[in-house]
Amino acid sequence: MKALKEILDTQMEKMKPTKFYRFQLFVESADSNTKKKTVGMAYLKEGQGIYTLRLWTLLEDKFFLLPSKDDSTKYLLMTREPNKSATSKNKYFWNIIGNAKADSAKGVIEMNFDLLNKKIYMNIYPEESATPYGQPVPEGALEAA
Repeated sequence: MKALKEILDTQMEKMKPTKFYRFQLFVESADSNTKKKTVGMAYLKEGQGIYTLRLWTLLEDKFFLLPSKDDSTKYLLMTREPNKSATSKNKYFWNIIGNAKADSAKGVIEMNFDLLNKKIYMNIYPEESATPYGQPVPEGALEAA
């Protein structure tokens, strides 16, 4: 009987809706430091440490923000591509495309993409709702990295 209860508990846990958080991505306006323009969103699944970034200019692409193992204020910006090798133990090839650092005084993570001239900032405080106006989360945004 105990085994059946464990199986049912496991299945119920899997059926719970995934909790996630949404963060604003923005650039600062050239005319004033107080004005900001939203350029995308970042998503973080509860229990994970890797943010999935969606830039509205590059809708087909997903970027990932991974915290540094050595310094909690530093991050790596990365992309990934599936590893098609049957013998590899890694599911993806990861490519570094920039870096980031946290600025807790400003409440942002400042991102520097290697190929973009503008700095993109991510608010460190999540939006009130992860699904405003009932919009669904973009497909694949919450895939486990």
